[in-house]
Amino acid sequence: MIKKVGIDIANMFSGAEYSQEVHELRETIDKLQAEINQLRSTETQELETKIQELREHLVPSGVLEVKIELIDRNPEQPRRTFSEESINAISLSLKSDGQQEPIILIERNGRYLLFDGERRWRGATKLNWTTLKAVVIPQPEALHRRVLLANLHRENLNPLDTAEALIKEITAQTTLKAEDVPRSLRAGVRRIERQGNMVKLSELVLASREIQQEQLSIIGLGEEEQIIFSILLSLQLNPASVSTNIFPMLSLPNDLKQAIREQGLGGIHALALARLSAKTLDISEAAAKKLRTQIVKQVLQEKLSVAQTRKLVAVEVSNYTKNDGSNPKKKQVETIIRQVQEIPLLNVKSTQLLQMREVLRKKLLEIESALKQEDGSDS
Repeated sequence: MIKKVGIDIANMFSGAEYSQEVHELRETIDKLQAEINQLRSTETQELETKIQELREHLVPSGVLEVKIELIDRNPEQPRRTFSEESINAISLSLKSDGQQEPIILIERNGRYLLFDGERRWRGATKLNWTTLKAVVIPQPEALHRRVLLANLHRENLNPLDTAEALIKEITAQTTLKAEDVPRSLRAGVRRIERQGNMVKLSELVLASREIQQEQLSIIGLGEEEQIIFSILLSLQLNPASVSTNIFPMLSLPNDLKQAIREQGLGGIHALALARLSAKTLDISEAAAKKLRTQIVKQVLQEKLSVAQTRKLVAVEVSNYTKNDGSNPKKKQVETIIRQVQEIPLLNVKSTQLLQMREVLRKKLLEIESALKQEDGSDS
């Protein structure tokens, strides 16, 4: 009698890349295949009947070959960042060594939803493969939460993806609006900090759900704050760390978010670079974006540490603001504008007026060219 391997979705991931259940499934399939081969060699009359019985065990509990064209990306997938470099790497691995582990799918109306294994799916698609080995599981009641847990504890979410996924999870479980979550969390963390309970908060991360709920009820949080803290702690996340290091990613300018997702820029690096804003430097947004792009390139090429990046940003801020907080370039331009406006034109010789007009005409062309460059960098 062949034992049918079940799948406990609640325990499918425990920090390792694949669960013990999946490995047990693969062992079961190996045993099934061996028995099929043995039956074929005996050529008994009961061969086809027994093979069919084995197949009935194989389909619900085993590793299947699933057509890639039937697989859909999971819209609840918290991980949004898949760099070209990582996809190329998995493609090379698949091409040279084959598929070492099955992807995990959820069946939906004759098609399959990706629960885990999107990089392998993308890599196989790039190689023009037609099928992938897969394990099919029942759909969890809280799909987004299950995938979020799997990704969080395998540490393959960047802080921007993590922030957006956490906001989605919290708003799904509460009536809070997305923009209100970071504010409420920040207020709660500050209150706990004033009470001197930060150490106690850290201890709650690995505590049982019962202890977490008990302590949250007496720690002095508001109702909204308590709900947010409870959700984060249930995901084994420290709310204070999320408030300081994760949620600030949501307010980054789009160019820095893009650098995190497409170029692998670190989240803390991005927060340091966010100081190079139009408001801080007192320049146009286009000029600030251009400067950030240049510094991002330098940070990545030279593999600068967070400390080195902060130092570089401080130098740039100093170049623009100086000690008195004024922008030297802006001050110079304003002085020139004022001087031009105040030039007396009465009793000025025509030759000088013509000379001035020519100088101003050339300068106007330079101004128009500069404006076109800024418009181009905005797009």
